[in-house]
Amino acid sequence: MARARFQLCCSTVAIVYMIQFLLLLPILCYNLPFSSYFLASPISNNETATLLHDFNQQRVRRAYSYFKSQTPGGNPRYYDSVENSSEIYLTVAIITVSRAVEKKRQYPGYVLQTSAGMDKFAKSHEFSRRTFVFVCNVDLNPQEHKEAMFLKKYLPFTERYGLSSFKLEDKYQNQHNYSIYQTKKSEGKYEKETMDYSYCLKVAKSFDPEYVLMVEDDAIPHNDLAYVLKYTLENHLVDNRRSTSQRKDFAYLKLYYPERWQGYAFDVPMFLELLSIGSVGGGVTLVVFQCLAKRRQDNYSSRLSRFLIWMVFFILTAEFVGRQNVMEVRRLSKYLYKFRQASECCTQAMLYPSAIVDSLTTYLTTLPSFKHTDLSIYDFTLQTNIPTYQLEPNLFYHVGMQSSLNKSRIKLLEQFLFRLDLTSSSIPGGKVE
Repeated sequence: MARARFQLCCSTVAIVYMIQFLLLLPILCYNLPFSSYFLASPISNNETATLLHDFNQQRVRRAYSYFKSQTPGGNPRYYDSVENSSEIYLTVAIITVSRAVEKKRQYPGYVLQTSAGMDKFAKSHEFSRRTFVFVCNVDLNPQEHKEAMFLKKYLPFTERYGLSSFKLEDKYQNQHNYSIYQTKKSEGKYEKETMDYSYCLKVAKSFDPEYVLMVEDDAIPHNDLAYVLKYTLENHLVDNRRSTSQRKDFAYLKLYYPERWQGYAFDVPMFLELLSIGSVGGGVTLVVFQCLAKRRQDNYSSRLSRFLIWMVFFILTAEFVGRQNVMEVRRLSKYLYKFRQASECCTQAMLYPSAIVDSLTTYLTTLPSFKHTDLSIYDFTLQTNIPTYQLEPNLFYHVGMQSSLNKSRIKLLEQFLFRLDLTSSSIPGGKVE
């Protein structure tokens, strides 16, 4: 009798596992990037490129419509009032350079999408009237950056090699000399990248905000950015253990980290994360089965066996679905976002406390040799031993398929398919007063 029950149990478990991993998940995850089943998808690079191009054009049209639908002169007046106020809490610098493909003269419209999303963010309930957004054009020939030129009518701007809609000399006076950014136009690509970043960071800090948010022109904010960031600043980055709350010392808060590197890995934190998923899933399933079979009395070993079977079931499900997709569940609430120590890559969206900017830009602009800016910033934090943090899942989407450092190179396409449906809705539409 016991042997028959054991064989029935094994058969049932085998059938459930086969249905889950050989039928349901392949159907559900076939087109889900970063899942194990997506890797087996026969979709070609040409099909992927066409799909991404179409979605990008949709987002560009939405961004363009967003700005064109605004009341004439309304945006400049809005930011003039913010600039003239004495309570700027956050300054947002959108770093941009022309990405036109030289032969085809095609403009991908990245900065239009980013600017529309950040303008909406600045006018959100959480950050309205205390957030200043400007476009930082670091192109060697700023007049040729057509998208940035279009945005001049709607957002404040500064050009490293041109004009500014606000007077930098009035803000910096003698203690901040900008000649270091203007003297050379023959910098190497890594040196220019670092000097451009430092320039925009210094300009952002000149408005004397509490925080500076540096956003590259191919990063689109998620719809949850405002209320999640506000909660993080007021809770995770504040020490509430004392009688009066004090801000924690930190170098930066990373709001984007490449999804392709956010998967499960062979390290202790990821193992514990998988174990917690399995434990919660196995425990809940066991309780549900016990409630549905009230009359049945199982001994401890039977319940433990069921728990382990379901724990492995949920661990394998999470592994096959992919950590990037599992983490999307955290978007259900601002309380579920994971606050963790930051990794060294990348700079698509970084929030800095204003107090760190001077020492960071001094370090970046006096380097004996230059490498990728994100690595130089990480080296600075290692030398100063200042904590760094990041949020998961990302609060920005990276849409820049075309590299700004190498304009003829197109990056790996699969990574840009992730949550493509949401990036379209992240670009606001409709009239804004």
